[in-house]
Amino acid sequence: MKTKTAATLFEALTSEARLSVFRLLVKYAPDGLVAGEISRLLGIPKTNLSFHLKTLVHSGLTSMEREGRNTRYRANIPLMLDIIAYLTAECCTGNPGQCQAYRSASGLDTRFLPPRADLFREQGGTTVNSLLTSDSATADKQRPENQQEEQRTDDQVRELVRANYAAIATGNHSCCCSGKRSGQNDPFMLACSVGYDAKTLERLPQGANMGLSCGNPVAIAALQEGQVVLDLGCGGGFDVFQAGEQVKAAGRVIGVDMTMEMIARARKNQEQYKKFTGLENVEFRLGEIEHLPVADASVDVVLSNCVINLSPDKAQVWREVFRVLKSGGKVSVSDQALLKPLPDNVRSMVAALVGCVAGAILVEDTRALLKAAGFSSIILTPRSDYVQNMQNWNDPLYRQIGEALPEGGELSDYITSLSIEAWK
Repeated sequence: MKTKTAATLFEALTSEARLSVFRLLVKYAPDGLVAGEISRLLGIPKTNLSFHLKTLVHSGLTSMEREGRNTRYRANIPLMLDIIAYLTAECCTGNPGQCQAYRSASGLDTRFLPPRADLFREQGGTTVNSLLTSDSATADKQRPENQQEEQRTDDQVRELVRANYAAIATGNHSCCCSGKRSGQNDPFMLACSVGYDAKTLERLPQGANMGLSCGNPVAIAALQEGQVVLDLGCGGGFDVFQAGEQVKAAGRVIGVDMTMEMIARARKNQEQYKKFTGLENVEFRLGEIEHLPVADASVDVVLSNCVINLSPDKAQVWREVFRVLKSGGKVSVSDQALLKPLPDNVRSMVAALVGCVAGAILVEDTRALLKAAGFSSIILTPRSDYVQNMQNWNDPLYRQIGEALPEGGELSDYITSLSIEAWK
């Protein structure tokens, strides 16, 4: 590849919007997407998107194909891999030995490739979810359990969580952890136990409540009419729809989730919400909570319910939350946290469960991250009733953790649901 050609390609990706479009096509849409789908998933107005798509097509990074009245856009995967090969080849010519350890016999070490790009290329466009449920699961089985956490990169953790929650959304899996969890057995019971009102739950679209809560951030937020609210890891829209009724027609609620299957489920539920309430004040966007598809200083309240603990980069999440909040804006989050470090044997066992409490950090570490991000007036309130209920219901995950604790140790000594309030 000529340097001039590479410069043109890099220039096409200097826009955050174009980079988001290209990333969406590469990671989630091997069969491509039409412009309307891209616009809805990323929240980019069609008038702006048209310009960005033309730029990507002109650079060669994206192809276009007419389908009746629509145009389908696909990422040029071979060209992307050529760019990576160009960087690792040309940037090492001055000192080949420097990168020799990272080069394979085939010319490019797999660590330089996007997650499973080689499999994507060989299988002619296999979806990300099918790849994750096959080779990542096989890899986990092949290595010792106590090494799984250390050998996973942040991207691998994120992709494993994404795959498992996609399975929850489509009904092919009951939880991010092994076995069927108590919350999924009776989502209504779990929601009531963490503070949701039964009458409110009955008003929700069918399928919005999937039993994934560990608290009630909507109640803590004390939302007001006309506010703009953002829900991180919105799932099927459980908290989004409740918030939408509280902010009324003058307000707006944005749900962000990194799983296309969850976004699809939430949008399906959105039709029921509109029919029941008459409101059109909620929307759902595809995105990672570490890189929110939301404008700076545009949100009054940020909600999240048992999601941030799943992120491998919590510091980045809180920086993003601070960025999108207006001055005076509020955080209202329910999450899982640790009161003291888990024993090593329990940490290794939890890591194999791909999420849930695996990513939980100490309460005071949460406070430190909030302060570092710029928040003030931080209020952290541990709530032991969630863990106690899980034990009482003989939840398989918590039973497994409890059995691995030192003799005399109680789950409530280590794990808690944490109510997080903070202001910008």
